[in-house]
Amino acid sequence: MSAAERTAARRTRLLDATRGLIAEQGSTGLSVDGVCTRAELTKRYFYESFSGLDALLVAVFDDATAALRTALRTALADAPPELEDRIRVVVRSVLTALAADRGWARLWAEAPAHATLRSRRHGVIDEFVAALSGELAADPASGQDPAVTLLTLVAGVTEVVDRRALHDLPIADEALVSHLAAVGIAACAPLRPRR
Repeated sequence: MSAAERTAARRTRLLDATRGLIAEQGSTGLSVDGVCTRAELTKRYFYESFSGLDALLVAVFDDATAALRTALRTALADAPPELEDRIRVVVRSVLTALAADRGWARLWAEAPAHATLRSRRHGVIDEFVAALSGELAADPASGQDPAVTLLTLVAGVTEVVDRRALHDLPIADEALVSHLAAVGIAACAPLRPRR
């Protein structure tokens, strides 16, 4: 392996260790020593990749957000044309992406307590709202704005995912997908899909 490949491999080990620790204990008690111990690396290698814990948390958050973005784009590209089916596919893909990494899901839930991550999380929510708004058009008779409706839905789904990640909301995967899809379909009923 080249020096660059070894550096990248160590960075990956640090990210994996961080996600594992966050999954087990959350992000508030995270320390450089704890991450290095878990990754079986010295602090020298930690600081080779990250300037500190904040930079590490941002890297974990951004890596997972990229996966979530990809899942949403793929879901929209592959979903059938009917609005109800598209909503189900999007809900399932987002929940699957979040469930794939407990450390990421927990960091997403804890992000509002961290100033940098909070602004990043808001940015991701805004991106999702913009992407999904392109699927809908306002019905002048309803007076319902697609962007406001979708922001309400995405924020609500975010809260449900947060509560579930923190074990405050015991609900099975399929039941959660069905419930969230039903809420989304009902909320978007006055809006017509863009064709």
